Amino acid sequence: MTKDLLPKDFDDAENSYLFPPIGEESRLLIRCRKMDYSASIMSRAIEDCGAAVMNLNVTSLDPGSEGDLLVAARVNIVGTDSITRSLSRYGYEVVDAKHPDNDDTARLRMRAAELLRYLEM
Repeated sequence: MTKDLLPKDFDDAENSYLFPPIGEESRLLIRCRKMDYSASIMSRAIEDCGAAVMNLNVTSLDPGSEGDLLVAARVNIVGTDSITRSLSRYGYEVVDAKHPDNDDTARLRMRAAELLRYLEM
């Protein structure tokens, strides 16, 4: 599966009402067969890692066909490695994982870079 199959609205700012900012978060794009889809199993796999599911949105690669589903999920933690492993144990494939920077993180990174430049003088 390549990233060119991702829904165009996965990173679209116009659809930010589906993913309102919550602070520390990660977004996962999960691929599964239609017949294997279960929101409760996905949620259990995510919650087994100490995270909470904040959003779960389902799209289809091939509407009206027997194709795979893409599930966009948002969780309340930044590290997704354990969640990826947990979902794969249940037979789900994580196609993409993103950790959007919030304003505080970007500001802290900028200040850290300024401090490092100051220390190099």
